[in-house]
Amino acid sequence: MPTIVQRCGLLSALVITATVLPAAARVTEINTKTVEPFANGAAFGDSGSYERVGGTFKGELDPNDARNKVIVNLDKAPRNARGMVEYEADFFLLRPADAARGNHKLIYDVTNRGRKIIHWRLMDGKPKSVASANDPKNPEDAGNGLFLRRGYTLVWSGWDSEAPRESNGMSMSAIIASDNGKPIVRAIRDEIILDTRDRADPPKPGEAPRKQLLKLYYDAATLDQSEARLTMRRGEKDARVEIPASRWTYAGPRALELIGANPEPGVIYEFHYKAKDPRVLGVGLAATRDLISFLRAGAADSKGNASPLKGITGTLAFGASQSGRFLRDFVHLGFNQDESARKVFDGVYAHTAGAGGVFLNYEFGQPNRTNTQHEDHTFPENVFPFSAARLTDPVSGKTNSLLRNDGFDPLWMETNTSTEYWQKGASLTVTDPSGKNDAALPPTARAYLIAGTQHGATAWMTSTRGSRQFSRTKEPVLSGHASSTTTMFETAPSNADRTSRIRERSR
Repeated sequence: MPTIVQRCGLLSALVITATVLPAAARVTEINTKTVEPFANGAAFGDSGSYERVGGTFKGELDPNDARNKVIVNLDKAPRNARGMVEYEADFFLLRPADAARGNHKLIYDVTNRGRKIIHWRLMDGKPKSVASANDPKNPEDAGNGLFLRRGYTLVWSGWDSEAPRESNGMSMSAIIASDNGKPIVRAIRDEIILDTRDRADPPKPGEAPRKQLLKLYYDAATLDQSEARLTMRRGEKDARVEIPASRWTYAGPRALELIGANPEPGVIYEFHYKAKDPRVLGVGLAATRDLISFLRAGAADSKGNASPLKGITGTLAFGASQSGRFLRDFVHLGFNQDESARKVFDGVYAHTAGAGGVFLNYEFGQPNRTNTQHEDHTFPENVFPFSAARLTDPVSGKTNSLLRNDGFDPLWMETNTSTEYWQKGASLTVTDPSGKNDAALPPTARAYLIAGTQHGATAWMTSTRGSRQFSRTKEPVLSGHASSTTTMFETAPSNADRTSRIRERSR
């Protein structure tokens, strides 16, 4: 199995030489708030020392531009006096203090739920906490310094307005769609499973245990319980057990409280309700596009503020899990072409993304959703096309490819582990939708299986039994319970009998 350093070499292999691009993308203002030494000024080989640069950037989108029309509800977003849709997002980068000593190429690390990941996923960084992982500043955060020693600039930005800024997370402004100024209201549903991605709020020191709430993705349009329905079930295929209105209540427009009990960990609570104020989440795709084009162009913003980078000649993107799925959507939806008809990323590396995208560019999108063995199976994720090969879907009859073949496709590489073959449809990246025939990938695409490995295995992983548990009792109950199941990774089928080979599917 490749080492982390070897896997990083796969990313580096995507670098191609490009010419410096002219004039800027649709970034209107770059607001640099922090410029300071990284890792106490330590030198990283021939690249020398690095700087931390952070702040915010503003941009605007033309809703009439054909490249932006794919953004759901962009036409329903507020506009400025010029008829443009404005947004603001966080950015952060690590750049060579002496630009001449760098390799003039950047790697964009797509944040995962607001979190930076590349330095500890691919550089063996050892952050002490989530907060320190999101704010790399110390030598241990650089790990082996692989990309820094090779002269890359690392770039991050916010793309999801729901990503929390707590613990130094990165986010962007929320843009609310409306129907000619009137709130948009739709019947939607939420699934809430406590202690998987929706963690319980721990009490503060000296506090009594907190009441655990079921948190909703959107504001309820009305708090009239007669217009909503709450059910629970142990497993996806189990019968739904309705929780009567007398056993729950609204704890504000975005939370529910069970009366006389706390929610059970692992139980699937499903809530049908009327929600309001959908966010135009697809703007996050365009904001990523325009930031990278702006940094690559080496231009100044519309107010004359200089770009924090100069002389960038190549751009790469890396994403893992949710952020890998973000990149699949980014490329397929056409965002690798900016508003000035320029290529954004030369190469893209999507890791552990499976065959899916993100529930992002939808009305009432919920980008934190991802189907696992237990949850979120009926939300959009694994949607055709699955592969970089051009194939026909026998269900819909459509013929399509993840890549667009429009002259703006990046060099494409994806790696998946055994976990994604078990529960993320990864086999569909290298076969036709029937699963009966190998897919003939185009010469610009590569797909690899890193067999016998896990989706999120890192130095932080432990086999210690924790709180991500659910009861094995036959019927769900409203009262608390004790359970003793294993961690979520241990509930997956064993990988022991999986092939040990890494297969490259290319033609």
